[in-house]
Amino acid sequence: MKKIYIMFLLSLSAVFAQVSMSDINKLSNQQLDAIKAELQASTETTIMESVPASTSSESNSVSLTSTTAALMTGDYFGYNYLRKDISFFDNIPTPADYRLGPGDEIIISLWGETNSRENLVINKDGMIFYNNVGFINLSNHTLESAELMLKEELSRIYSTLKDEDNPTKLMLSLGKLKSMNIYFSGQIENPGINLVHPFSDIFTAIIQAGGINENGSLRELQLIRNDTIIAKVDFYSFFMDGKNQFSNIKLIDGDIIHVPTIKKRVSISGEVKRPSSYELLNNDTLTDLVNYASGFTSNASSNLILDKIIPVDQRSSDDNAKSSMNINFKNAKLVTLNNGDRVRVFSLSNVNSKVQVLGHIKNPGQYSAINSTLLNVLDIAGGFDDPVYKQTIIDPVVVLRKDANQFYSEEIHIRYEDAGKFKLEVDDKIFVYENTNYKHSFTYRIEGEVAKPGTYVIHSSGLTIRQALELAGGLTELGSESTLTIQQEFTSIDESGNTVTDSETVNNATLDFEIGINSVIIAAPLENVVRIQGNVYNPGLITFKSGVRLPEYIQLAGGYKPDTLAGKVYIKRANGNIERTSRFYLFGKKIYAGDTIIVPLDPNPTKFDTATFTADILSVLANLVAIVAIADNNN
Repeated sequence: MKKIYIMFLLSLSAVFAQVSMSDINKLSNQQLDAIKAELQASTETTIMESVPASTSSESNSVSLTSTTAALMTGDYFGYNYLRKDISFFDNIPTPADYRLGPGDEIIISLWGETNSRENLVINKDGMIFYNNVGFINLSNHTLESAELMLKEELSRIYSTLKDEDNPTKLMLSLGKLKSMNIYFSGQIENPGINLVHPFSDIFTAIIQAGGINENGSLRELQLIRNDTIIAKVDFYSFFMDGKNQFSNIKLIDGDIIHVPTIKKRVSISGEVKRPSSYELLNNDTLTDLVNYASGFTSNASSNLILDKIIPVDQRSSDDNAKSSMNINFKNAKLVTLNNGDRVRVFSLSNVNSKVQVLGHIKNPGQYSAINSTLLNVLDIAGGFDDPVYKQTIIDPVVVLRKDANQFYSEEIHIRYEDAGKFKLEVDDKIFVYENTNYKHSFTYRIEGEVAKPGTYVIHSSGLTIRQALELAGGLTELGSESTLTIQQEFTSIDESGNTVTDSETVNNATLDFEIGINSVIIAAPLENVVRIQGNVYNPGLITFKSGVRLPEYIQLAGGYKPDTLAGKVYIKRANGNIERTSRFYLFGKKIYAGDTIIVPLDPNPTKFDTATFTADILSVLANLVAIVAIADNNN
């Protein structure tokens, strides 16, 4: 088979294209015609039986409900818990461990032989002044211990306080309470310093500060005291399960409550008990999201639709930043989610009421027919919001519809501009034909150990691997020219004279190798390397060689720099374990692929250095010789 590599010239007008054609289901127009003819000829034939197996993909098979059912309410779960108009009253029960302090008002009540009631405020020094007794320090006392102290102090003027019969009794209670100065930072409605009730915990303090804005995290709050994070709080454990993580964390004056910016939020709609948008932690999966939504309703389908968003910092362009996939819930634990993703759960009735889309489309498959228009389905299935992509299809779109006898006898041609008015019916078959006269934008993809992996547009012919790597930000530290692999697309002519598109892997290609359209450059990471860090002259990566010992690797890195603790080199193994060498066991240490050698700096570099001392002595002697020579010349 003679291979003829694709040669092309790219016009300037094609540069504007946004669609990567490798992501389009390439069911040919001829195949579509064959499927349509078979459907029109038989009542028993189903669309999936007619499609070649290679064109059917579980990841591209989607079943969608109506647009209205898929839309979110815009509600973000949990924030309403913190937006309460709460007033604290003076009659709140006092916790047994509450400590008195400046600003607290105490009420001293005496009755029996002596009757009196006095309201006193603890001053800034933690004292009260009682007539005929003087100053009494109550700071940092509980009510119980303060009451005992007052009985002792006041018994000097009320002797019956200590009588066995207790003819005079004393009771201490709280009046108006001091406020605490708590600092709030981050995504809080009222950042800065706020006065809060002294019995407050993190939860009630945030309520008094006006709550958290919708950019703030509810799951990674920080309590900072003396520049140290002393507690992290996840409110979801309270919202979901009633587990109070914060009641035992007592606030003190001057504490800082920091609310970080939310990192990941994913919405879920449809047949779940509590549809909303939820904050996810890095390890949360699709299963966790469903649990946060209180699980499925009884009418939920087990097949979920995930609308994924590629993070902005991971895109080479906005081309294919969105994709939809059909996921069975049994695999939900394996599915990780990105910020902005949407999950849609549909009812069993919607799942059974389908239309099908075939042809030149990004996401061919099954879609809900309930209250759906042709525009609804095409936009979700093909990304028809891309104006360039719409040029790659033939307008109008063809819809096959069953008649009263259940034959696909009706062929309807709908222009895209009218697709929003065309109501779909159950079992409609939608055919999207490719505009073969359109000149597509040519792309390539680069993966692996590069700074910016992704899909890139080929703007001119003759693009080399070297130029492609430069556009992707170059290789990472673990990348190497020796590990580059290129999957190159080519065409060939079979024995019947037909043109066949295929691909092959090109190994050992030079950096000047010219890539073609739809090529994939893979920069695999180095596997057989040893990393050397610390106080050596040339830290970095060194190729692993079996049998080479620790001192030899250090020499390959340029050797020890001055002020090195040579006898206390550390080795971090590939499994994460750290080993420390001794001066006597340095030569016996085996090094394995993936190890990291760490050479520490001596924190006390004042010890005697023979080499430095010798160099200094020689310098002094040289200067003395020069001085003697000058003196002789002058004589």
